[in-house]
Amino acid sequence: MTDDEVDGRVGFETEGRTLHIRDGLEGETFPLRFDREPQPRPALPELFPVPVDRAVSFEAESVSIPAYSSVILRDADGELIAQLDDAMDFPRATYILDITGVTKAFVRIPDVSISATGATELESIELTFDSPTTVTVGARSLHTRPEATITVPDDPTALAEAVSVLGSSIKEFSPERSWPTLRGYPPRIRLGDELDIPSPLVEPDTGIEMVVRPTYADVYRLSTLAYYLGARVVVGDAPAVRLENGYVEPLPTDGVALEERVEELLRTWFFLDTLARTEGYVKSDRYEYEQVGSELPFYPPSLADRSMSERLMEYLEVDPETVAPYVPAWPTEAVLRPVPESAELLPHLAHVLAPVRTRGSRDPTADTPVALATSPWMNREERDAELDMTPSPDDVPSPSGTAVLTPSSYENRLNRTMTARGDIRVVSLIDSAERAERFRHALCDPEVPGAIGSWEVIAGPDADTVASVLSDSDIDIAYCGLPTQDGRIVAANGTVSVGDLGSAPALAVFEGLGDPAFGVSMVESGGLSSIVTEDALDPDVFRSLTGLLSFGVSTAASVSSCGIGAAPRVRIVGDPGAEIASHSYLIMQISRAWSESPTCHRIEHGSSLSLSARIGIEQKQLFESFQPKAELSGKVSRGGSTLDTSELLKLLEQGDAVVRLNGRLLLPEDVEEEADIERMARQHLSEGDESPEYTLDRRSE
Repeated sequence: MTDDEVDGRVGFETEGRTLHIRDGLEGETFPLRFDREPQPRPALPELFPVPVDRAVSFEAESVSIPAYSSVILRDADGELIAQLDDAMDFPRATYILDITGVTKAFVRIPDVSISATGATELESIELTFDSPTTVTVGARSLHTRPEATITVPDDPTALAEAVSVLGSSIKEFSPERSWPTLRGYPPRIRLGDELDIPSPLVEPDTGIEMVVRPTYADVYRLSTLAYYLGARVVVGDAPAVRLENGYVEPLPTDGVALEERVEELLRTWFFLDTLARTEGYVKSDRYEYEQVGSELPFYPPSLADRSMSERLMEYLEVDPETVAPYVPAWPTEAVLRPVPESAELLPHLAHVLAPVRTRGSRDPTADTPVALATSPWMNREERDAELDMTPSPDDVPSPSGTAVLTPSSYENRLNRTMTARGDIRVVSLIDSAERAERFRHALCDPEVPGAIGSWEVIAGPDADTVASVLSDSDIDIAYCGLPTQDGRIVAANGTVSVGDLGSAPALAVFEGLGDPAFGVSMVESGGLSSIVTEDALDPDVFRSLTGLLSFGVSTAASVSSCGIGAAPRVRIVGDPGAEIASHSYLIMQISRAWSESPTCHRIEHGSSLSLSARIGIEQKQLFESFQPKAELSGKVSRGGSTLDTSELLKLLEQGDAVVRLNGRLLLPEDVEEEADIERMARQHLSEGDESPEYTLDRRSE
């Protein structure tokens, strides 16, 4: 049995007056300091209005919380009272501290009045009670990695049993599970000789069953929906969703129709959950609610406390087309080959709620991938409108605008620390001194993007240098502009095989290749992601691409926004939502502007999700000229606004904003004042350039 050394998700340890909360899955410890040495005893998690993995109680009269945490004060029912940024006093009542640090902690403080110092310019937030009381401390693991590993044999029926416990990572099955923070990372799946489901994992008790035919193709198609519903997956001849009340929702038997219906149900039910939660743990005044609420046959928040079967019965009354325009585009859509090896990808795809399709031969050639993914940010190859637009792993080479998925691309992320924005290290290998000088000039003109911490351009490197750079795990972005021959990189004094390096930078970019094999080798050596382009990159495009990646924009959105071209012949290895830079802004805003005059600009904006910011998260624009209400993040494009030049400059200065003006990416270092924007606008208008800019997939509009 493989339990991954799990010893509970959360534990508590005392050291003098400090209670250490240990997140066993994350390997992190969070301290809370009290006025006396805690004497913890087990407490009921049900004392909290939110999910916790474990709780303890003891007597205290004050608590000190590290100031790097976010601390919110709530009432006994979880209603927001205040964000503890400043000194405040609160009357006698029962309170709950909601603390977000390296783990999620809650402190229940009954029947006291409180004096709080606040977080401003202090090393800790101090709360003092008017009398000793029995506090209860609860904690929930952030659960950003798998809790255990399931082993499955070559048997679709056994795999169906394994899929039944993927939902064990979801903290609760109310509509709140549409928040990504309540959907922990599902357990791994590994191929082996027999079915082995470790003891920490159990099927969720949701009362939902999904019937699937015992084929890899159908189990894959239903896997993400089964995870989200916490459904027990059973084999049978007629695919269906069975509810606890006896109702059966039949599903199509044709493979393509089945995956389309499953995706439709996932989209509709997930979105309606986000509406039902609007008066829940985090109250919000939602843009989408304003648009679609009146068209629904029920009041969504009234369903929040109903059983899942009761909610789904109501949801089935909603025409999927009613809600489809308001749902974010799936950041990742997967296409799996119907072979046993694809099973190892299922937990990673469920984690990002990726719809799953199946295509390709059951007997693949050695050089074809097990799985592909698409993204709304990638401009895929166009095919005959009458043909299936879904790419196939059998396509050779892999279609441009797709990503090759491997389990290593996800596992490497779990074992590798991302570099902070501003500290990104970039190294470029260029074949000639002349081109290398153009790259150096491009990076510095007008100045190096601020998210890059260090950079180097190496002209005509020898084989040892190439091997050293491409095997250096301390490099964040390695760009290889060298020729290739017979599957090897041609250096000044020989060739280098990327399959023999053993380790790799976080992200590698290769040019002049239509086959993603080099990128796959880099990820298998420990990299997070790779980008492979058929054409040589223009130095200015290289600057834009590295600037975006260093800024924390996901791989696919960086490729889309860097100006690589209207029909980019680009392939990615790894999840399209992978990013290589960590930053304090979860959501990246991406805007495109077209100048109608030097001082007036038409704007289209959207937001980019990532593996760090998954679907279900909400945002309220930092930039006040856009939508004033909260909305689901990940909408790919929405237009209709105009900004004057001063507003456009203000937008560019936001720490979460990426802006393209008339087809040109503007990094914060490129613009100092309004006159710079007006000069660019006048130049664009004088040239009369009306060529259409590469626009985004508008399925979410």
